[in-house]
Amino acid sequence: MKSWVITGGIGCGKSQVINKLATLSLGLVSFSADVIVAELLKKPLVEKELALVFGKGVLNSNGGGVNREWLREVVLPDPLLRARLESVLHPPVLEALESARSVAAAEGRNLFLAEVPLHYEIGATVSADFVIVVASSRSVQVRRMMENRGLDEQTVHQFLAAQWPIEAKVERADAVIWNDGSLASLEAQVLTLASPLLQA
Repeated sequence: MKSWVITGGIGCGKSQVINKLATLSLGLVSFSADVIVAELLKKPLVEKELALVFGKGVLNSNGGGVNREWLREVVLPDPLLRARLESVLHPPVLEALESARSVAAAEGRNLFLAEVPLHYEIGATVSADFVIVVASSRSVQVRRMMENRGLDEQTVHQFLAAQWPIEAKVERADAVIWNDGSLASLEAQVLTLASPLLQA
């Protein structure tokens, strides 16, 4: 079984690439670190741990749940606080990833596809046969984040500042999908990337 990591910048279209790959006959299993993080933030034990780390301000005042807006406003801009948040969330995310990879291998799948937005930021600790970076220009990233997620420009730039520059990720990639253009252009690049597996 081949293991691919898809990473890149926020708002670059990683999910679009994964969705397109999922429509092809590749026998793949996909994993999303972002989905696991969202699930973790709903777990009472994680809420309790975050409250111990950050205080009650990390929880919604209306009866529990993690206040994601508070995380964006207070934790995201501060590298030290962000590292403390990651120390809580990253270990269970990586554990879930390896569990999903083991299941995929046991099922005899051809490809395990892991979306790991912070692959390089966490030291490329996720092993992979192939690392794909989905990239776009900074102006496109900002526009997409504002249009698709309803974030203000300041918050978008805080997200961008919390990640490696896209140029640094591109330099380390095994393959790059440049997603500044049309959906057709993106799909053509994905098909080119997947063609060796489709012919196998």
